[in-house]
Amino acid sequence: MATTITMPKLGLTMNSGSVQQWKKKVGDAVKKGELLYVVATDKLTVDVESPADGVLLAITVKEGEEVPVGAPIGLIGAQGEQVEGQAPAAAPVSVPSAAPQPDSSPLPSTAAKQTGAGARSCSPKAKKLAREKGVDLSALAGTGPRGWVVARDVLDAARGVKASPVAAKMAAEAGIPLESFDADKRVMKADVQAKTALSGVPSAGDGDFRRVPATAMRRIIGERMLQSVTTIPSVCYYADVDMTALNKLRAAYNERLEKKNAKVKISVNDILMKFCAKLLLENPMVNASVETAEGEIKAFILHDAVNIGFAVALTGGLLVPNIKNVESKSLTKIAEERLELVEKARGGGLAPDQMTGGTFTISNLGMMDIGAFTPIINPPEAAILGVGTTTGKPVAVEGSVVVRPVATFCLSADHRLVDGADGARFLSQLKELVENPDLFLL
Repeated sequence: MATTITMPKLGLTMNSGSVQQWKKKVGDAVKKGELLYVVATDKLTVDVESPADGVLLAITVKEGEEVPVGAPIGLIGAQGEQVEGQAPAAAPVSVPSAAPQPDSSPLPSTAAKQTGAGARSCSPKAKKLAREKGVDLSALAGTGPRGWVVARDVLDAARGVKASPVAAKMAAEAGIPLESFDADKRVMKADVQAKTALSGVPSAGDGDFRRVPATAMRRIIGERMLQSVTTIPSVCYYADVDMTALNKLRAAYNERLEKKNAKVKISVNDILMKFCAKLLLENPMVNASVETAEGEIKAFILHDAVNIGFAVALTGGLLVPNIKNVESKSLTKIAEERLELVEKARGGGLAPDQMTGGTFTISNLGMMDIGAFTPIINPPEAAILGVGTTTGKPVAVEGSVVVRPVATFCLSADHRLVDGADGARFLSQLKELVENPDLFLL
């Protein structure tokens, strides 16, 4: 009997994923535990092993197609085994070198025929506009990330502009609105190329630029950042923080660790994580997320644990692993886990659960000599803290002007969850803790 291959759940918060690459072709022999395919989630890519011995009888999803966790993506069975809706798999020597083409029909037993609005992957805004304007989403060619139908596709359709899928995608990439074309005829690839040349946008034949295909990491980063800035109404709060006391505290801890021959050192980020964990429990809406459906807010999820993420820069992108239950861990434990996660991130060894479930993020660019910056919230979290470099600045202390090490903090918060006064209170409390660390014990 055939074994169904399903989209695996690789993390507590994973709801869907896509097969980035099949390592076997239909008809190939596979062994249990052998690398079979690579799954891409919104966080990272993971190699997945075959669940059984046999022959890869069918592949029911295209590479890059987003499907829910648990959805069938293929079948493994005996050589020549008949599968409903599919011819028996041929011997490996006569099998085509690719997975089924886009016009291949899915297995009737594992994929239902889709029609109407449910037949396309669509943004919540696109669905809402389609309902309001009476547009059939199933007839649209998506120009968004991974072929999603986005708001501009619905608006173009509502204006009566028709375009081929290739033309629509080219126009979107060149920033040329479809309504600028003649609405009486279907817009084709040549029409977009002609207007691109007139607008001064370089075309593929100009020879004065390089076209670098986007990596999976860059696509995911772009999609998540676009999601953040287009769906989250963020408010930013800034504060200049005197780092004198925190630096002394850090130096004292590291001196003690050195005497114990410890393998780690406490960083500024480690202390900030511990301080933020305390304040996040006291300000639960900052340690929360929004639950939405069809673009509408349904509930607020208040997290009992504090899982703090931190950005790790890599060649060609970045990853944001997170330390779980920071509120219950010592500074030394936080430092050890932070070091372990950085090493795994740079070596490609992060587990899915180490990339998911974050409730708050700290982005520290102090080592890059950046004075201040505005960080973008990492969905579905409610806030992110940006930390700039520490520099000597003149400050007033008891009526005298002295030079103190000062860093600029920026808190970006989701205004759907965090009101202005609450966001300001959180950053003010953090500033007070950094400048007076002994208050942590109160």
